Amino acid sequence: MFVPFVPIALASQLLVAAPAAVPTVDIRKTCSAGAGTMAELMIGGTVQNDLEVCLKSEQDARDQIVKNWATYSVAERTQCVQPSVYLPSYIEWLTCLEMESTVRKWHSAPK
Repeated sequence: MFVPFVPIALASQLLVAAPAAVPTVDIRKTCSAGAGTMAELMIGGTVQNDLEVCLKSEQDARDQIVKNWATYSVAERTQCVQPSVYLPSYIEWLTCLEMESTVRKWHSAPK
């Protein structure tokens, strides 16, 4: 007797809740890794100077995220703010949030 093969698709979704507030991450760890690499690649740079610049840039990005937090949708927050990834960065989060927000506004604009 012939039994036809019927593929069965099983789907599972990982539901991740968007953070209610901007998560705090150890940005010194991220900046230290980046500053050490940059100092090796560039002549004239110092690890301490690169670290200070990175920390200030990350803090400025966090401040901007906090300021605009309520304007980002839950979907944007869920997509962009991922504190458990390797070396999280407020600058990356801000860039992602701004891009996602711009796309959302563009799609909702009257054509």
